[in-house]
Amino acid sequence: MKKDILAAITADSKALLAAAKRLRPLSALERLARQAPARGSFAARFRAPGGRHIIAELKRASPSRGMIRESLDVRATAKELEAAGAAALSVLTEPNYFKMSLDALREAASAVELPILRKDFLYDPYQIYEARLAGASAVLLIAAMLEPAQLEELAHCALSLGMDVLGEAHNEAELDILLHSPVTLIGINARNLSDFSCSLDIPARLLGKIPRDRLPIAESSLRSREDLLRMEEAGAVGFLIGETLMRGSSPGEALKELL
Repeated sequence: MKKDILAAITADSKALLAAAKRLRPLSALERLARQAPARGSFAARFRAPGGRHIIAELKRASPSRGMIRESLDVRATAKELEAAGAAALSVLTEPNYFKMSLDALREAASAVELPILRKDFLYDPYQIYEARLAGASAVLLIAAMLEPAQLEELAHCALSLGMDVLGEAHNEAELDILLHSPVTLIGINARNLSDFSCSLDIPARLLGKIPRDRLPIAESSLRSREDLLRMEEAGAVGFLIGETLMRGSSPGEALKELL
């Protein structure tokens, strides 16, 4: 993602985060989050033998592609993707650029039994507690936007809540940061965050560098079974797919075709 867009998303989120903290202090949120019912393990889905493990992503828009599925019915689509064979769901919760929210995460969590990833630009422990209370089983931490110590702090916060962490890298330096962290699931994003271009050459090169005690996940620009086969050969045990599913007339049928 272009640095100015990444900075804009983060800057916009700070006002929303400050408002949320005024309404509910961290101590109260943490207490509620730790009392919330646990969902199924996210990481366990990708240790299961056989089959193709796809994280199906729900979003209405993106900064690079504009509006993708404006009339997204989160509950119905979550159920459709669960029935079609998704291993897990990813729900965007960023409102300005992806047109989603924590309410969408809550809707998905109430509709399905699948483990759910909160996908957002997270940089504050408060956001981890929000995710847990809303029904997330895991959170995304992006190495490109976090200092190593900050990533470590957030990862330990999530783990203390019984959640998994999907760490995201786009190059060798970011991958090295994740490999020196407690993150179990490591996603390699095909999107270059400097110029917004996509190339499957990035995950094809980096997935094989991830040790077998971690869970390599291919992210972005996955549009066909051939793409998934290429990523499997590179070492991926799971795939995060959003736009390909959201642009289909039936996200569930689109998922079945990939499976």
